Amino acid sequence: MEEQRKQPIAGEMTGKERLKTAASAMMSNMKLHATKKSGPMGTEERTDEKLVRDILDVWPSTPKLVAETMVKFYGQPNEATLNRMTWYNNGPWKRTVVFPDQIPHDFPEPHVDCLEQTIDYHVPAEKVGLVGQVDGSVIIDRTKGEISAHCDNEGANTLSMNMVHDVVTGKRTPEEAREFIKNEMVEYLMDRPAPYAERFQFELPEGNQWDTDKTVIQDKVLSEAVNKVKETLGLDKE
Repeated sequence: MEEQRKQPIAGEMTGKERLKTAASAMMSNMKLHATKKSGPMGTEERTDEKLVRDILDVWPSTPKLVAETMVKFYGQPNEATLNRMTWYNNGPWKRTVVFPDQIPHDFPEPHVDCLEQTIDYHVPAEKVGLVGQVDGSVIIDRTKGEISAHCDNEGANTLSMNMVHDVVTGKRTPEEAREFIKNEMVEYLMDRPAPYAERFQFELPEGNQWDTDKTVIQDKVLSEAVNKVKETLGLDKE
């Protein structure tokens, strides 16, 4: 067995390999800016029911229960492995993933995070820190224009998304959002009206919400080297 590496491979890549990747990525960047489309989101195929059952039979009880709930409402997952089950474009979600891994999380009550759900949503850079104060299980990917929430049930993830929107739009402070989550989750878990945990209280954005930032490298020698690689590989003719 190969000895486990202590360092990334970045330092071992040759200059040619580095420029080849940079040239290819630069051309892809130009195409994506022109089309505003990143291609299909995952697969539309559904995983075999028996495969799903065989996998769930060896999963821990909570992830197994969560995955079974997703199957009940959204059908068989689009992808299933021992490490995760994934649904694409299921209901309002861009992506739903259930993991057998369980991360202990004590806010607002003790539970485990094993359900990740994602929507397209732009969080301005100056708001990222505020959102982070609400719930550590909310993940922001500004470049992708996505936010993901992790919990053990869809109600909690829906509630987190609503609180993100309220904080981003200035409706609530992080402290007020945490207090609201504390009270709303009690209502939801006790099967009482809890609209913020049951449905989105805002209109989901349409299309990609990318935040591609700004180009700051203006090195002439690097630009010439990358362009030469583009020509060599025929990337400039694609």
